[in-house]
Amino acid sequence: MIMTVATFDESGETLDEGLRHVTEEVVPAIQGAPGLVAGYWVADREHGRRLSVMVWENAEAISAAMPGAAAKITAQREAAGRGPQRSPDSTARYEVIASTKS
Repeated sequence: MIMTVATFDESGETLDEGLRHVTEEVVPAIQGAPGLVAGYWVADREHGRRLSVMVWENAEAISAAMPGAAAKITAQREAAGRGPQRSPDSTARYEVIASTKS
């Protein structure tokens, strides 16, 4: 399994927009993607940080799912008159070596 982690350092209205973006655009676009084991989007409002953590069966699943999800998000944002979503401040990929989930 592979875990992807994206971090966003934000505050105020930017953080609020990021949270809206996740709940209204990202989750509906990626939910049910083949090979997606789990996704978690978390926020630390006090310190102005949010994380996107997704666990995938393998790297091929990520490569297959992400372009379609990105296209759905872009189309939705354009239809709503919103500009492009900002890029993460950092991204990383990790090999999952152990889990308590069966």
